[in-house]
Amino acid sequence: MDLDAPLEKASSSSEAQSLFMPTSASPPLADIVNAITLRPAALTIPLEPSDLRDLFNGFISEFTATATAQSLELDGKKLLYSYATIEDDAERVQRVCNLIDFALILYELGHCELRVAHEFIEDLLDIQTIDWCQSFWPYISHREDRLANNLDGQKRPGRDLIRYCNALLRRLSKTQNSSFAGKILMFLANAFPLSERSGINPRGEFDTDNITVWETDDGESLHSRFWSLQRVFADPTTLLIKPDLQLVFRDTLKTVMDELRIHASVGTTNERTKSPASVVPTPAETSAVGTPAEPEDEATFVPKWLTSKSLFELQLRDPLFRRAIYAQTFFICDFLLGHVVDTPSPPGTNKSVMYPRTITTDLAKFLKATQDTISRPPSTWAAVDLEPAFARSLKSVVARDSNWQTWKLNNSPSFEKPVVPASEIEDAKKEIDSRRGTKRAYRFNMGTPALSRLSNTPTGIDLLRNKQRYAIPGPVEYYEKIREMRDVLLDSSDPELARETKEGIASKEWRGLRAARAQGTRYEFARYFKRSLEALLDAENENEPKKIKLENA
Repeated sequence: MDLDAPLEKASSSSEAQSLFMPTSASPPLADIVNAITLRPAALTIPLEPSDLRDLFNGFISEFTATATAQSLELDGKKLLYSYATIEDDAERVQRVCNLIDFALILYELGHCELRVAHEFIEDLLDIQTIDWCQSFWPYISHREDRLANNLDGQKRPGRDLIRYCNALLRRLSKTQNSSFAGKILMFLANAFPLSERSGINPRGEFDTDNITVWETDDGESLHSRFWSLQRVFADPTTLLIKPDLQLVFRDTLKTVMDELRIHASVGTTNERTKSPASVVPTPAETSAVGTPAEPEDEATFVPKWLTSKSLFELQLRDPLFRRAIYAQTFFICDFLLGHVVDTPSPPGTNKSVMYPRTITTDLAKFLKATQDTISRPPSTWAAVDLEPAFARSLKSVVARDSNWQTWKLNNSPSFEKPVVPASEIEDAKKEIDSRRGTKRAYRFNMGTPALSRLSNTPTGIDLLRNKQRYAIPGPVEYYEKIREMRDVLLDSSDPELARETKEGIASKEWRGLRAARAQGTRYEFARYFKRSLEALLDAENENEPKKIKLENA
């Protein structure tokens, strides 16, 4: 979420001054809220309109009929500040919960706006300690469906919610309140859709405040070169904007990868005695790496790495530390490989996330080889560093990130679909009802015309005994077919049809001659008729003898 959301607390100076005056709220509102029964589980169990049925029959109706939205907001804030001064913490929490719940009920009944409840929460969190805010947070999380219903981050009360959550996040310690900060961020993520502009970083800006500090030296030591990679990991666009840094980055990364490979065989997870992440540096080491010892500097320091020289060798022996560097390297290689020179830009309309394509071909080959080494390590590397499950996890993260990049290149379109009109729903219901009725019989009983014809074909043993099923045609039948085909050949002008007809005539002549032999007739026409079935059977041929000697075998 945008940590720089503008403050929009619309209150005049006289109104703000009256909020801190030690006066009580107007009698109607104070009487109503004080009449609500105190509940020990007020943080987790919301107040429902049915719980106020008796009060609604009395002076709540009169209050809602006469009170204005401005008077409700002003009187409610006065009452809120009076409750905040109650010494009994349990009673204070229950009174405050009843007041905000009452504002939510009035909003649901249409007597005020939702922003009134959000302004009550914002004022309350501003005047309470961090510990008290953390204990009160279950109230907000258990009323998410009421406080974050159809919010828009560009309008109130959506901007009010973002504003006071971000204000609370700024007050939290990055080391001592990380769990509470995570709950706030998860609440904001659930309260707004994925396409909410304040939470998607549409310009693709990197966290340039993520700075890693280490001991300075001549810059040529392995320790210094190793930690200098964190500058590129935090903002890889520096290599795209300043191509002259690419050669230095390549040499440094190659040196680091070789060093990690050397230490891959030193120690395993079971042999590791103590993770460097859990080592507490001495005061001398703390000052050496630039880690502030004073709490007031905590806002500018995140203890992501311990960068002391005395811990460096121990860190290199730690397989979990090496894995973290491998993961960073894998992701940075994937990002840079998408910006190789002379490669086409991905399709999209968001020019803010289209960075210069200045990665050289030589550097791209090195990055690809490095990425392949991490995803498919050689057999000589220690299995504890780059086991298959770890490599698969890296590939899964990259694949999912690629989908997010495509979505952001298209200006982060909303995932929500428009509401289906009631008319379309009714039409769909009618269509379903019509298909549930009795269907007309299909004209093909067996499903297809061929199967239907086959099912109507007579079957049985008598048909198998019919001699016509296996009787071989005689030479006369073949001769008649040849004459028909010759007529077709004379009338045809299609070369392809003529070729097929000639092949058919030759085939039937051959089978006719074999049929004549199969009938037991010996013929002596080979030297006279050149093995022509037509000449053998055509008695009307004037150019050949009228009689042909046929003898029974």
